[in-house]
Amino acid sequence: MKHITIVSMLTVITMLPLTSAPLSDELVVIHNVATTEMNAIVSPVKGSLIFNTDDNEVYERNATTWNRISSDGSETKMVSGNGSFITGSGTALDPYIVNLLIPVNDCSAGAQASSCTDITTTIDGTYCIDHDGTGASTPYLIYCDMNTNGGGWHRVVRTTENSHQFGQRNDSVTYAAVTDNIGIYATYQKVKNFSKVMIKKVGTADYASYDLVSTVSGESIHDLMTFVKTQPMHIQDDTAFDGTRVKGLTSEYSGTKVAGTLNFNYFFMAGISESYDNDQAYMSFSDSTGSNNTWGDTWRGTNQAGTLWSLLNGDYYANNNYHIGNNYSQAGAGYKGANNGTYEIYIK
Repeated sequence: MKHITIVSMLTVITMLPLTSAPLSDELVVIHNVATTEMNAIVSPVKGSLIFNTDDNEVYERNATTWNRISSDGSETKMVSGNGSFITGSGTALDPYIVNLLIPVNDCSAGAQASSCTDITTTIDGTYCIDHDGTGASTPYLIYCDMNTNGGGWHRVVRTTENSHQFGQRNDSVTYAAVTDNIGIYATYQKVKNFSKVMIKKVGTADYASYDLVSTVSGESIHDLMTFVKTQPMHIQDDTAFDGTRVKGLTSEYSGTKVAGTLNFNYFFMAGISESYDNDQAYMSFSDSTGSNNTWGDTWRGTNQAGTLWSLLNGDYYANNNYHIGNNYSQAGAGYKGANNGTYEIYIK
């Protein structure tokens, strides 16, 4: 115990450090009263202390009432719920702050999470995401679907109509603003790790989601598409698809539908047609594995097995200057007739 000196108008009391446990008659004792006696005290001084013998608790007087100051577990607690998190320690210098996880229009208040998957809310919208926390990347806005098939999905593409090329090439992509209703978004290049893909038909409850055979780790969709263009090119040669990387993309980063009502049973990150002219498709969704297709010139037929929707397509056998992974695509493949509509692609 420290040496404490108390000075009053009448006397000086010096409290010396204890050298042993105090005796019972050396303890400071506050008045012991029952509740009725406590409440009957006339004009109690603010800050007075009373020990209530009815509930064996200590009370302090504020300007108007007696308030219990001991803890019994019924005190106010700070508990985060769905769509919120709490920072701070509750002190005057570090007060509690309740942070609501709601969509935002900019990143002026900083990142809300490191991915859509880490957001604990069921509100769809734009969130400020920083993939590497305190690393080199800058937080940016991502549209997150927080409801469909478990939520936590990052929107990558939104398209409409049968041709949606946007004048884009994989080697020179102009990314749409997160608020744009059509385009390729920055997540196409910035989300480096994912294991699931989802396609949604906007304006309906229809979707299909896929678990990839292998998790994409350390690479974005843009990175994967860039690799494809390095594969061998052979004019009108069905062996063109035998490039190791294309085989890897077709097998590793493909998936069979695991949930949803859209009749798009298969997903291929990079699919190659073996049956006609080596057509290739990026981010393609199909009702067939493609192993037995004979597409011919009617490959856009409404009921034909094969690609039902894809982001880009072109001729794989074209020379490198006209390769879809470089600076050329024949068309934005879009959808086959019966599947018309606006679609969004998500990953997580």
